[in-house]
Amino acid sequence: MRRRSRIALIALVVLLFVLLILPFLIPIDTSGSDPRVFADVDGRFVEVDGLQTYLVEKGDPTAPALVFLHGLYGSTWVWRNNLDALAAAGYHVVAFDRPGAGLSDKPADFNYSHANNADFTARLMDVLALPEAVIVGHSAGGNVAAHFAIRHPERVTKLILVDAAILGASGPPSFVGGLVGFAPVTRWAQIGTRLFLTESSVRGSVASFYADAAVLTDADFAGYWRAFQTPGWDAGLLGLTRDSAGNKLTDTQVSRITAETLLIWGEADTWVALANGQALADLLPSSRLITYPNIGHQPMEENADAFNADLIAFLGES
Repeated sequence: MRRRSRIALIALVVLLFVLLILPFLIPIDTSGSDPRVFADVDGRFVEVDGLQTYLVEKGDPTAPALVFLHGLYGSTWVWRNNLDALAAAGYHVVAFDRPGAGLSDKPADFNYSHANNADFTARLMDVLALPEAVIVGHSAGGNVAAHFAIRHPERVTKLILVDAAILGASGPPSFVGGLVGFAPVTRWAQIGTRLFLTESSVRGSVASFYADAAVLTDADFAGYWRAFQTPGWDAGLLGLTRDSAGNKLTDTQVSRITAETLLIWGEADTWVALANGQALADLLPSSRLITYPNIGHQPMEENADAFNADLIAFLGES
């Protein structure tokens, strides 16, 4: 018995060492490249809440404004086929990298919940002197847009939701967020994230967003990959997991959104199925749904001409 107790004690000590100490002995290079080296010619950084926030802004600053919110793995890059067309149609367009994503800062201690992202968007608009705007949200950015419409309804002129991950967007259970907030678990998660999120795996994920990935070029993939070369990119992803428990909106909350809303969906979306768009159309009192056959999760990229035309037509309606 005494020998078994000794073995159990040794096993416990080894387990505690592996769980609590070993991860801090494994080096992680969090330096990355300066985000400015990846900035677009017409991109710039502004400070919001002490965070360097990357944005691309086009069009007449006095024209009606559109603010674009990207989803997971996204950035201003996902709107590269849309901003010029909307600006040419007479709109002031602003796309920005949400905190923790793209080329914006990725502090570990930021509140990455969608509610706080919505409030951050409002403060960015304050910095840019935009009292109101059409809010365009894609995927998880669509959920941020819905939170924005609920929390700041007076600042939404119209709402455009693209393959939006709103219904069922509850995230992991709250205890998972607590675990991720525990330093040794965070460290192990950083190690695992950096081990498995390679350039090859990101390319695979991006390809799965499309119904026809053959249209993607190396330059398209490179635009997605640049965020993963910046300092602390893993902190942003882990923060999204840690703070996601409160992201879910109930059907009742969604149904209270009064802004005139355009829903756009790729019928071949395997990430956020078309059924979600149809359910949203039933819930939102002032909405309509446009769908594109043989298009996946990224209609603004995969079907840009039709997407731009449909946005411009919707925006032109009184």
